[in-house]
Amino acid sequence: MIFRLPLLACLIMFVLSASSSASDLTLHLAGNESFSHSLVQVECDANGVKMGAPSGPFSVEYINGGGNSLAIVPIEGKSLIFVNVVAGSGARYVAKQYTWWDAAGRGISFTTDSLAGKMRSSCHHLSSAK
Repeated sequence: MIFRLPLLACLIMFVLSASSSASDLTLHLAGNESFSHSLVQVECDANGVKMGAPSGPFSVEYINGGGNSLAIVPIEGKSLIFVNVVAGSGARYVAKQYTWWDAAGRGISFTTDSLAGKMRSSCHHLSSAK
């Protein structure tokens, strides 16, 4: 199974510096499970913008397969890779101090818990494409 992710996003996760141009990175995962990929248009409220989400509509990329579920969300102008963790309902993803919780048809909760304090944003789906 092969996933193609922007190299810049992967480098951010490993706290390495990268140039302003993005490249492709190929990940090889053991097994023969298929994977799904979807791109969803999202918009967050003013708190989301304060937390680093783009103002206005933006795309979130979801990749699932091989026992892995990822959400790639633009935060502070960079592609941040969120990893799925156990949730009571919907799909909850975490990266750094952020949580991106897509509550299965009930909207998205975007939160941060840092030394500066806790913040919460309500986001919603605008459209999706496979």
